This record gives sequence, C-alpha cells and structure tokens, in this order.
Amino acid sequence: MLSTNHPYLLPDLRQLRYGVMPVKWPDGTVALVLKVTKEAILAARLRGELKVFLFSDPDQSDRHLGIVTASFDDHEEPLTVVTALFDGDELLADVTAALSQIEFDAYFFDEHDRELMGVRVRNADASRFQCEVAAATFAPFDLETYGALAERLAQRFAIRDAADDLAAFTLTLGERLYPDDLVLYDTRPEAYAFRDAHQHPAISRLVREDPGPPQERDIAVMLGRVFPAESIYLNPIRADTGKELSDVMVVTDKVMLFIETKDSPNTAASLGRTMDRKRLTIQNQIEKATKQLKRALVYAQETDGVVIASRPEPIGVPLARRQLLGLIVVREMFDHDQVANSEPVLAMIDELQLPIMLIDYPGLHVVSQNLRTPARFLNALHDLFDMALEHGRFPRSVWNGPPLDG
Repeated sequence: MLSTNHPYLLPDLRQLRYGVMPVKWPDGTVALVLKVTKEAILAARLRGELKVFLFSDPDQSDRHLGIVTASFDDHEEPLTVVTALFDGDELLADVTAALSQIEFDAYFFDEHDRELMGVRVRNADASRFQCEVAAATFAPFDLETYGALAERLAQRFAIRDAADDLAAFTLTLGERLYPDDLVLYDTRPEAYAFRDAHQHPAISRLVREDPGPPQERDIAVMLGRVFPAESIYLNPIRADTGKELSDVMVVTDKVMLFIETKDSPNTAASLGRTMDRKRLTIQNQIEKATKQLKRALVYAQETDGVVIASRPEPIGVPLARRQLLGLIVVREMFDHDQVANSEPVLAMIDELQLPIMLIDYPGLHVVSQNLRTPARFLNALHDLFDMALEHGRFPRSVWNGPPLDG
C-alpha cells in the first residue's frame, strides 16, 4: 500500500481538499493518487473505470481550463473532481506525464487520507491525451482568479454533451495492487481525540452497510481539526432518559452546537439507485434530522443546558452565555434541490429563532480543513445561515482560498 510503503507522501496528501496528486518514482514512471469521496471510490470500483475530460474555456475557445475526473454512479450526475491547470505549473507537467502513460498505478484515498483502493490502470488513449494536452494552452496561475476559473471548469462539465462524452479519456481499472476487502483500524490520535471516542474502535471500510456510526465518528474527526478535543462529544447520551441527545455535540466558552448527520449505505445497491430516488432520500433524511435536532435544541433551551451520562457521574453543561446552534450534515446535495432541501430547516429556524445550518459532507470536509479555528469555522456557518435567510435556501459550501489557520 502506498500509505505504508511511502508514508512521507501523506503530509502532502493531507493538504489536498479533493483532487489528484501525481507521484513521480525514481524509474521515471508516475503514479496517480486520487483523494475523493467514498462514493466516488466505490463507483469507480463497480464501473471498473474512470473518465477524464479535458475542457477548454467556453468564453475563450483557445484557452483550456483543466481536467475533470469522473466516477459514473449516474450518467447525469457523476461524482467528479475538478483540477484546474495552469501554464508552467508543476501540476500540469505531472498530470500530463501520468495520463500520457499506457499503464500506471492509481491509489484512492478518502477525506481522512485512508487508502481504500489501489489498482493498475490502463489508458488506451494515452497517446491521444499527450497530443491534445500538448496542443492546449492554459492561463498562468493567479490566486485571485483561481476560484473563478475552477468554477468555470465545473460549470463546463455541467453542460457537457454527447460529443464531450465521446472525447473523454477512459481509464480502465485492472489488476488490484492489494485486496479490495480492506478493513482499516485507525489508530491515529485524531481518531480518538474527543470525548467518549474510545467506546468503539475506529474501523473503516469502503463498503458500508450501516453508514451511521462511522460517519458520525468521521464528522467528529473533522471537527477535531477546528475545536479542542475536550469540546467534542461523540454520541452524547441524556442522563435523564438514557437516549442519544445528538450525533455530535460541540461545547466551547461561546457556543453549544448540536449536529445531526445522515448518510446512506455505501453499497452497489445504494449507488445504483435512480437520481430521483437519491434526491428523495436526501430530502427525507433532512426532514428526519430536523426533527431530531429540534428535540436537542428544545431540551437545551428548556433546561438552560444539558446533562450528559458519564462515569462516575453525569456531566452538567450549562447553556449560560453560550450561543445555541444547530447543524445538519447530509451525504450530498444537488443545486437544483436546495430550495426543497432547505424548507424544513428554515421552518425550524422560524419556529425556534435559532441559527441552524445545513451542509453536505464534502462541504463540511472542505470548510473544516481550511478554516481551522473556532472563530473562522463558526463564522462560515453563520455565513451559510445568513445566505439562507436572504435567499430562501442554503448554498452548497465551497472554498477556493488558501487554508486559514490563524
């Protein structure tokens, strides 16, 4: 496995939000690391291929934007990674070198830098890619315009047609570099650096029949990038009822944040559902999460705090001057569904008069990776809240700037 044989690569991988990272070996070959969602990895495994699209700028046909790497769980809404490319940039040279090979190794990692699949890839269109990218022209890198260029690349993919599909480069997944049926025991400190984390071992696998517990822990780990470990409670239990209060709770001197998460099984059957079925499932999950979150928020309001079951004695956490917040995290969201997705959350905001936010899992990953202080992270959540009140829907969260650690 790449992560065990070459662990020195992992610090660079941790800086990547989602994307591709070429790795050059001493013999001149280039491997490709893909950091994507677990759904994208499983879709690639099931389909046995990836598609790579090289797009020019719709506004400047003589200027190219970069590549989009797609895992087709659904033809109309595949799972994608957008990679903007720039003239003279090392990434352009390395991506060109990787995709100009007829065969190369590819390694798939999730948001927590866990290696879940390694394969030998065959690119029958390697020579065509080499010719097309050599003839392409790219803009010089400019941090101020990077976000706009990446957005244009995503929009260009969104309006792709049959001709674009035919022009795409197919990467066929072949021989496995190690068995697919991996079960990973995460022993890294960050997998346990929060309250009650040691109740269950941090086990991860690509295929998830029961998605809830592993996603809840993963979200707690994401929050550990931002908040001190002692502020994060995983699956806190109410002392008075013995029932779960919320999936995750974060308590600081300034806020009491309750988080409800919803995920679907990561299986062939789940990925194979129609897009209409996936969209309806997400809407139903948001409605259910809203009701669960309301119970936690009302309990904290009525009792001016919470009492959590613990040993040897329960833990009382007064609300005091802390701001009460709610957050719902779902597996994924689609732009054209955001009004319907937002309706139950906006209704609860109106009823409780509290800041409550809605975000998808990839969005939470990107925000928590790049806004690594409580103040910056909470400000981002409040931005989502303000935009939802102004526009009647929650936006999908994106971050195109550099990480802000201080």
